[in-house]
Amino acid sequence: MDRRRVVVTGATFPDQVVRKLEAGGFTVESLPGDLDEDKVVQALHGAWGYVLGGSEVMSARAWDRLPDLAVACFMGTGYGSFMEVPEGASPTRFCYTPHANAVAVAEFTVAQMLDLVRGVTRRVTGVRAGLWSEDATPSLVGARLGVAGLGHIGREVARMAHAAFGMEVLYWNRTHRPELDGLPYTAVASLDDLFEAAEVVTLHFPHQPGVNDGVIGARQLTALGPEGFLINTARAALVDPDALRTALATDLIAGAAFDGYYTEPTPHPAEDPYGLLEFVPDRLLVTPHCAYLSTQAVRRMADMAAENLLSVARGDQPPYPVTAG
Repeated sequence: MDRRRVVVTGATFPDQVVRKLEAGGFTVESLPGDLDEDKVVQALHGAWGYVLGGSEVMSARAWDRLPDLAVACFMGTGYGSFMEVPEGASPTRFCYTPHANAVAVAEFTVAQMLDLVRGVTRRVTGVRAGLWSEDATPSLVGARLGVAGLGHIGREVARMAHAAFGMEVLYWNRTHRPELDGLPYTAVASLDDLFEAAEVVTLHFPHQPGVNDGVIGARQLTALGPEGFLINTARAALVDPDALRTALATDLIAGAAFDGYYTEPTPHPAEDPYGLLEFVPDRLLVTPHCAYLSTQAVRRMADMAAENLLSVARGDQPPYPVTAG
């Protein structure tokens, strides 16, 4: 029978999983992860399946141009920022790989936290420029950590920080979840309260485009204070860029670290419309949306994507479906 063509973008798809798909009757084609929607649509013409592992953003209108596409799978959990699912019936099945990268993102969050608070990258850059700084920095040991969103990733960050550094963990969650009550952490009533009480705040709640853009703004950053640090391995859009620029420029906060940016890939700092990249690395750390990319997490996401594809090919429901927005 004819082999089904599957297009994978972005992060390297493990060879073992490619072989699994090939054994199941698929041909796997890899593409860069920085293409725009039109180029992705062009590449997908005639394809049976699509695995979105890059930084491309696919609108609901894109699927109307791909009537033969049987399945689209997002490599990760927060598909809403990259893969807009159309309302109503669609010939395309939409799926994702939920929580496969939670530990990897949490680990990277803690790494950013250490780097930012202890000034690791800043000092390395200084040495390269011929500078030698022996100034003291704050410590994470015993510090107050505010976790905004105690889902899979937030819980892992809290566990790591509490176990490794004895950090006092406070958290805010959008909804009350009784299973969180037994954890050795303190709940607060609002985001404002969290920013007021914590010395380091880390964001782990979903971005909902058009709903909570810029929900972290001047009020929260001012509450965090000149000795406070913000870590964001969720989505850049959760933080108001104008408020963040002002906070960094006027020492309202001590620093911030983002994994990902408002535009991906990032522009040259001189062409940055948000005026934030000029603060890298002294006050701001920005990494290229890579927190989830541990070898183990990539393999787990790829395995889950393959399960989705193989299930649809058999005529079954995918095990990890997403629903219309």
